[in-house]
Amino acid sequence: MKKILLQTISVMLALVFTSVQALAYTTAPAMAVSEEEAEMVAGFSEAEIYAAFDEVSELETMIRGNDGITYSGLEANNSELVANLSATSAFSNATMTDTPPIFSAFMWGCLLNWVGMLIVGLTTGFDSSQIVKSGWGCLINGLLLGGGWIWSYSYY
Repeated sequence: MKKILLQTISVMLALVFTSVQALAYTTAPAMAVSEEEAEMVAGFSEAEIYAAFDEVSELETMIRGNDGITYSGLEANNSELVANLSATSAFSNATMTDTPPIFSAFMWGCLLNWVGMLIVGLTTGFDSSQIVKSGWGCLINGLLLGGGWIWSYSYY
């Protein structure tokens, strides 16, 4: 009887553990979209995107057309072509993401322990907040496995 009860509890905890993240995304506040947001998406125009790149395309044609001109040279001469442009952009760190792939950082740490922490570190550029979350996953994993080991040897 005790073995069946343990198996039932284990299966129920595993189901709760794997479904918590999926349930977090189906709550009403996460799915709510205001009318302003809906109108902004519905009124989207591709012309705005293309207009934003007009200045960059002029700069690109000038640099490609003249071999001696570089972006840094234009920037040093305070050219009007680079007046509203920045050399650093949001895409400069495009290879590093805010969150690790597939799972959350906590799940990586919980499932793979220190290997999960290494994966989180490599995929997020060693972002300290993500590594701390992964560390909490390692701690929870260790407590659950250690507690289960102690509990199983104390009853058998």
